[in-house]
Amino acid sequence: VSAPKGSVTTGPGPGPASRPKIVGGRLPAAAMVVVYLAALGTFIGIVALRGGPSVGDAYGVTNPATALADGDLHGAARDSVLPQPPGYALLSSPFVLAFRPLIGSPRWCDGRVPTVTRLLLPWCAPDQLSTHRWYRSQAVLGLLAWVVFVFGCVSLLRVSGAGGGSAEALLVIVLAAIPAAGDSIIETFHPQDLVSVGLGCAGLAQALRRRWVATGVLFGIAFLCKQFALLPLVAVVVAVPGWRQRARVALPALAVVGCGIIPFVAVDPSGTWSTLSAVNSGVVKLSTGTVVGMTNLNESTKLLIARDGPVVLALAMSLWARWRVGSRLLSPVALIGLATACLAGRLVAEVWFASYYLLAVSAGLLILDLASRRLPVASFLWIAITGHITLSGPPRR
Repeated sequence: VSAPKGSVTTGPGPGPASRPKIVGGRLPAAAMVVVYLAALGTFIGIVALRGGPSVGDAYGVTNPATALADGDLHGAARDSVLPQPPGYALLSSPFVLAFRPLIGSPRWCDGRVPTVTRLLLPWCAPDQLSTHRWYRSQAVLGLLAWVVFVFGCVSLLRVSGAGGGSAEALLVIVLAAIPAAGDSIIETFHPQDLVSVGLGCAGLAQALRRRWVATGVLFGIAFLCKQFALLPLVAVVVAVPGWRQRARVALPALAVVGCGIIPFVAVDPSGTWSTLSAVNSGVVKLSTGTVVGMTNLNESTKLLIARDGPVVLALAMSLWARWRVGSRLLSPVALIGLATACLAGRLVAEVWFASYYLLAVSAGLLILDLASRRLPVASFLWIAITGHITLSGPPRR
């Protein structure tokens, strides 16, 4: 019997008789603990075997975190040079304050840097190497970022009714092994992407539970880490049943973002706006192998398309989906699918490309397959093919 038109479908999906074995019965708690520990060990092993976290882009998040831990807001604003909000530094600075000198150093030696280069770097001098290992610096917080990522993905799977069993175990193990997760730490050190995707998934889970304020708060923090969290938030706001509920999502999100950004605006308004808008090309020549990168547009226009184009596309897709299915859009499979499609729009408009850009879409496709009670063959193929293409020859800036 089909559901009436316009009704809300939030159930787990097909009945037990139609479920593949991969989403069968629940696993014992002890077995799940072993799975989680094995997954964390796998992720740590991958990071260690591949040379440890990179120093590329690292100081754009570690130096502001150190400055915030020291109570130096001006220094944190000055050091926030990456084109993103200061959310990750705000979240990591309490850990730096509480656990230094154990993990407080903002610098470490990249194991893949040639020896002669390390000898020329003052923080990698031979007599300092023992205090600048990645696992004794802020780099180790990248492992905690992966935990946040997994927590958000699992919470979204569970609200779909497919958690607690072999599907959850498979998801956790795969999230430890997918190239995009490791590359976010190993290639350029972007733990903020892991945190943003995890909090965005947790926000989707809260929306499916109709906890509007919690949804807004989680998406606000996710946006403070990376701006692309706005894309699934657009899907949620359109899917929410009424304007009052939309306000209960949007206002907490705006309040959280305001609390995180206003202090930086107060001490460095132009610099904060430049990093937040991410459309200042500076001296970089953006002639890359992407569709937007190969155009003859000027650099600022390319960046404007890359930043704002996906938002427009996400809004169009969300409005179309709401028109087609109505209130049924606020059901697990529909909302996860729409949010993943909105995040995929970012890949279409990017000016340059890095492997960790695939993180959000890879996680979304996996969760979508498992929430739909499908073996994740298609998502595995997508992850394998895109990972191979990225590793074999990503476009250069």
